[in-house]
Amino acid sequence: MRRGRVRRSQHAADEVAQDFVQYSLADYARRRRGARGWLDLQPAYAFALTTHAADWPRGNVDTDGELAEHWEQARGGSRLRWEQVRDLVEDAWLALDRMPVAAVHVR
Repeated sequence: MRRGRVRRSQHAADEVAQDFVQYSLADYARRRRGARGWLDLQPAYAFALTTHAADWPRGNVDTDGELAEHWEQARGGSRLRWEQVRDLVEDAWLALDRMPVAAVHVR
C-alpha cells in the first residue's frame, strides 16, 4: 500500500463474501466502466488471490515496486498497468483478510 496507509474498503467491515469468486464478480460489477472490462480486471483478482495466499508484505515502497514487477509478469492479457489495478488488489486483500479460510479457493 502506498505511504504506509491502510486503505479502508468502501464496504462495511462485517460484509463478507461467501467466497472469492462471489467477491470478484460483485466488485467487478461496481468497478467496470469504459476500457476496464472483465478481461482486464480478472487477472488483477487472480493476482490479489495468489499474492495474498503467498502472504506478500504490504505497506511499503519497496514491496510496491516488487508487486509492480510481479504484476507485469502475471497480468497475462490485461492491458492495465500496476498503478491502475493497485487499489483493486488492495481492496481484494482486505476482503480476503475477512473471509473464512474455507471460502478462499486458490486454483
